[in-house]
Amino acid sequence: MEFTHRSHSPNQRHGHGHDGESEWDASRHLASLPTTPNRRNSGDDTESGFDVWFLELSNSYCLNLRRPNPSLLRDPKCLTSIYDDSRFYSRLKSQYRQGNADTILNIFDKNARAIHSKWVKKSNADHGVTPPMTSMPRASTEPERTTLLNKLAEILNLFSPYEPSCHAATDDSPSPSRSRRSKRRSQDEASKQSPSSKRSRGSVVHSRPPSALSRLDSGEVRGSAPVPELTMPSRRLSIKSEQQCENYGPSANTSRSSFNSRVFSEPERLDEDATQPNTQDTEVTTEEVSSHHRRKPPSSSMADSVAPSSSTERALVTLSDMRHENQRKIETIVIDDDDVPPQDFNMHEEPDLDHMSFSPEVTAVTPVYLASPEKPYNLTRSDATDFGQRLQAVWPVLPAQLQSAPLAVRWEILRVALCCDVSMEDLRFEYRPDLNDQSKLWDQLRRLKAFEGKVFPEKSRAEAWRAALSDKFHSTDQVVVLTANLKLNKSGLLFSLSLQPLKLDLPHRLDRRFGSDRFLELVIPSPYTREVSNLIKGNETTLINAIHDWLVRESHVFLGRMWKSFCVRAATPMKLHKDDTLKPETITIMQDRIYLFAEDGADFLRAASAQSVSPRFESSSLHTRMERGQLIDWLLQISQSRKNQEQSVYKLFSRITLGLSRTCPTVVLQPDQIRHRDEDILSPTGKVMNDGIARISTGLARQVRDIMGLDDIPACFQGRFGSAKGVWLRDTRDTSNEIWIETYPSQRKWVCDYLEEDHRTFEVRNGSKELRAATLNLQLLPILEDRATNATAMKERVGKFMKDSLEAEIESQKQAMKDPAHFKLWVYENNVGQRRQDRVRIGHVPWAAGLPYSREDQMELLLSQGFDPTKLEFLRKIAFSLRKEKCEELQTRLNVKVGRSTYAYMVVDFSDVLEEDEIHFGFSSKFVDEHSGFSETFLHGMDVLVARTPAHYPSDIQRVKAVFKPELGSLKDVIIFPTKGNIPLADKLSGGDYDGDIAWVCWEPSIVNNFTNAPLPDVPDLFDLRVLTKKKGTYADLSQSYGPECVTAEFIDRAFRFNMEPNLLGTCTNYKEKLCYSRNSVRDEHAIFMSTLISNLVDRAKQGIVFTEQDWNRERKKLNRWQNDSRRGGKGLDPVQPQYKNNDWGGQGAPQHIIDYVKFVAGKPTVERELENLNRYLSQAEHYDSDLVKFYHWYEQFKKPSGWREKEQNLKGYRKHTWETVLDELKKDIEDVAMKWRDSPGEFEARLSNTYDMWREIKPTKKVNSRTVQSLCEASLADVGLSQWDLLKASFCFKMYYKKHPGFPWYMAGYQLAYLKSIAVSQGLNAPPVLMTPAMYAGVKPDGKFVRAVAALNEGRLVAAARDGDDGGLGLEDVAGSLSDQGA
Repeated sequence: MEFTHRSHSPNQRHGHGHDGESEWDASRHLASLPTTPNRRNSGDDTESGFDVWFLELSNSYCLNLRRPNPSLLRDPKCLTSIYDDSRFYSRLKSQYRQGNADTILNIFDKNARAIHSKWVKKSNADHGVTPPMTSMPRASTEPERTTLLNKLAEILNLFSPYEPSCHAATDDSPSPSRSRRSKRRSQDEASKQSPSSKRSRGSVVHSRPPSALSRLDSGEVRGSAPVPELTMPSRRLSIKSEQQCENYGPSANTSRSSFNSRVFSEPERLDEDATQPNTQDTEVTTEEVSSHHRRKPPSSSMADSVAPSSSTERALVTLSDMRHENQRKIETIVIDDDDVPPQDFNMHEEPDLDHMSFSPEVTAVTPVYLASPEKPYNLTRSDATDFGQRLQAVWPVLPAQLQSAPLAVRWEILRVALCCDVSMEDLRFEYRPDLNDQSKLWDQLRRLKAFEGKVFPEKSRAEAWRAALSDKFHSTDQVVVLTANLKLNKSGLLFSLSLQPLKLDLPHRLDRRFGSDRFLELVIPSPYTREVSNLIKGNETTLINAIHDWLVRESHVFLGRMWKSFCVRAATPMKLHKDDTLKPETITIMQDRIYLFAEDGADFLRAASAQSVSPRFESSSLHTRMERGQLIDWLLQISQSRKNQEQSVYKLFSRITLGLSRTCPTVVLQPDQIRHRDEDILSPTGKVMNDGIARISTGLARQVRDIMGLDDIPACFQGRFGSAKGVWLRDTRDTSNEIWIETYPSQRKWVCDYLEEDHRTFEVRNGSKELRAATLNLQLLPILEDRATNATAMKERVGKFMKDSLEAEIESQKQAMKDPAHFKLWVYENNVGQRRQDRVRIGHVPWAAGLPYSREDQMELLLSQGFDPTKLEFLRKIAFSLRKEKCEELQTRLNVKVGRSTYAYMVVDFSDVLEEDEIHFGFSSKFVDEHSGFSETFLHGMDVLVARTPAHYPSDIQRVKAVFKPELGSLKDVIIFPTKGNIPLADKLSGGDYDGDIAWVCWEPSIVNNFTNAPLPDVPDLFDLRVLTKKKGTYADLSQSYGPECVTAEFIDRAFRFNMEPNLLGTCTNYKEKLCYSRNSVRDEHAIFMSTLISNLVDRAKQGIVFTEQDWNRERKKLNRWQNDSRRGGKGLDPVQPQYKNNDWGGQGAPQHIIDYVKFVAGKPTVERELENLNRYLSQAEHYDSDLVKFYHWYEQFKKPSGWREKEQNLKGYRKHTWETVLDELKKDIEDVAMKWRDSPGEFEARLSNTYDMWREIKPTKKVNSRTVQSLCEASLADVGLSQWDLLKASFCFKMYYKKHPGFPWYMAGYQLAYLKSIAVSQGLNAPPVLMTPAMYAGVKPDGKFVRAVAALNEGRLVAAARDGDDGGLGLEDVAGSLSDQGA
């Protein structure tokens, strides 16, 4: 045998030589590891480079290797490691420093492949358990892992056979000849030992300051192979127990690999030469081996590798050119398993490791977990080992040649591959800078064989893509957000990963300080859902613990970075619709949003020793290493204040979300501009009357207005400032230009030093704005009925409001659709809010393929180009569907519009001019209710109702007096509550405060005058009744128990476990609704009990309130006995659902409950009748429009007449005319795209994106060589989709498919069809169609007076039209002149 030095040809390097696929895999995965360090590199860079190389080696082959845990060295109470294979860490590090890493890796890969070829997949094996022959040689069972580790040990013996194991424990004597006297010695005794003047390689130094390298250094590097099933140590351990500092629970995986570091602690760093001891209290000193006992390492020519030019360029994987260069420098060693006699190791001979003798210092790894290699690993077992195994490979690893791409490109490649279910090993192309163009990147992916026939996902928006490729990962005022989802699997991997398109959003404070690319939002199904429990019935705790440990304790290697979770909050539930013919249902799956922080990465720098956090304004491609504990401490400043440490664990954890609130950063204040008030405003009884609110100067409010681009200075802003949150009200008495802000104790959530600018930035979430008429929330209806002096009159009045509002809205739409200009105004007035925000954010109307993204913008485009909704079916369907959805929403949610009502921010009277139960309410413009004729700028001398949702107690709606106070007159669009009285008015409204709560305000006389206030209820103390309990413990308690090394991990772990437990708020709210409906009461003792319970559960996460499923079942059994249906109560069944939850009335007699009455008597019949009338009105619309096919007909005339073509085809040598060929080929191309549109599966957005890309690729056929034809694609016009070829495609496509697939032409070429229509409509007029720039078009606002004047002129109301023009705006002569021009 001999070592063979291969000089690979380019084809061989790219997998086209012998055994191409295997060769490709080998080169790619070998290159995915960092190169051996250059000797000139610093020790810190070498160590961190090795750590990354080490974990990638473990991941690539599922070796499940681990690193030494420094906490075991420092703490004598920690137990020894249960693994004996961690010795590989020090041995590999030694070879890495000597430059032998690449050689060892190449030898190991060849042998691993030889071993892997014998692992045959059984016919009954589960997918993903036994690797197929073309996969990388990864271990999927413990015996396979053991085999690979044995082979690695044998290879290491070739280089240094007498190197001692790093786990060789010693006693007090450094001499290896001394016998071991005891298994433990006291910490005091250890401290008496004087340090050696010269430290050996294996000794441990404790004095080194913590490194900014990821906490992965202190934990295990786990691959995906299964590990021994273990007896978990007791959790009832004292300070820094094993369970607290490190998780020794079993972990396993399937054939895919991932990095998994179970770190229960966050300890200090070891010295780079430190190694792991075999006991928890003995400092290890390994014997230096003389040089003549060591095998000679490979020559430098073999070990040379390309090292990064500096630490800033070090990467998890090498660039492709580095990989190929290294491949030519590495001696490829192939070790056969044939029966060859043992022979001495020689650099020119190939040794047979299977028949060599090895030093006894290196022994094989004995498998503890027994699993038959002939049988696939059982993934249905109900122990922690199996679920740990199923979690490890969730994070895929991109191939080496793509790791040098920008983060946005890596994200997009991985997103598409995951969506298309393409293996990472099939991404066989190199990254090139031109792939930063998203279209070119997608074209490259589509050309790969693995993506043939695959449906691509929706593309990331262009503006988000551009921002992600910038140096800071953000646009002017928004950041790029990374969001991923995990979906639960019944078998194989426990979760499937999917990535969301890159999107832009407002930044949060942590984004701005550390870069949004360091934060990943992961949406995951709650571990307590029914779907999770079904996987392991009867032992759910095992699975839940495995998920928690994986989420919290592990470091997650993804996209070349190492992520750690640091916060969790509830996410929007996912609704799945099961279309079962017999029993269709909607399943709601609760979800959690996990926030992860990138602690370390390929291009991260090591922080300076005196630096605790990353510097500001770092490039997205050059961050500084930093741990999650430092991130949390920077935000909450826990270590700087004893008061912060004395906060409850759960309350302090909830404060992290303030740093994750997406806000608009405005003014940075200086320390002397901040006024911290020592006390809140208190009532005579000690109640805080300004809970959550303070003031800012008019000068500051003016600057905020300018930064946010607002028209006027709002009365208040809801926002964040340092540790304070709440609302800041403009000080009406401040007439200077001074800049200042104040905070009150009720606003400040922790002690903040306000030293950094990011803590002194006024962050705005919202500001008060012009008010409009509001709808009456469903929860308020039962209270209105209960507190009415005449309940029947209240019920009928509310029902009439529902009926009138529905009729008025549908009638206004019907009238608007008579005229395109009027309808465009109607669209604008009814859908302006969110559309304006989107346009401002991206600078233009967002588009998706051939039409704007939203249906409202689609209608606006088509209307502005001359289409009539009563004539064009495509436009009619959009208009009708929007109106139908709106009506159905009103009917379902039962939001009754009341003209004289609105929603406004609640603020307080700092001037102290309002008396108890008085309010001040003014408007920035006239508040108009056309139905009643109300038109005023303030309320005065009348009673109003105020409420806050959710409302539960009868007293949650209060009747108060509206008065106008000149001192408060400049504060518009907010409702001002008094600071006088014993109880804050906000507190009476379901326990509200002033930190951003919004009040419903109603001054409709028919409702207000029929209402009386209820006294505040006598609520039970649910803690005294032991219905609820509260978790105790402060951060200081944790720190004292676990020490500074482990406190962060324990803090996050406890908070995660508590916050991810089921929150029964929704369950209890639904039950209360059913109970009150059954008893027809909202004020009896049972309703009050449920209202109190719900009020407490609102603050569950912050207060640490414990209320379990068992607690709820106990209380529910008691309550069920009090429902009106005694039969169900006797059986312990819950009350039935209210009738208004159903689509149709199923009760006996006429509906009596107020909500039943509003829905079934007033709402549903009105909606059905009006929608039928609207549909009948629009029934004359057609799919065809002759104006859209004229362009095609012009080119069609150049074809030979069909009669001539038939005659010529019968003659030999027939040749098609140029235009005949062009149009025939165009027809075929359009048919191909239409077929893809018809047959493509998946969601509409993805289907649209994929089809549109194919549509854009349609070019004139190359079968003709005509300059005239090529001129149709003039570049400047083609770039904006207005070339003659684009218009021809659109017109021809419409002619072909307007009836067969009527939506297809519009989604492919809606813009071109609209342009053709505008040309046709403008013909014969004196004014041509007008094109606008995207920004100008986005800001166009319909002129309401012009539209109404035209409508009046058309109806003969000339006098009214003339009056509208008297204000200097549009005059009657202008309207008449415009119309005469149109008629010319």
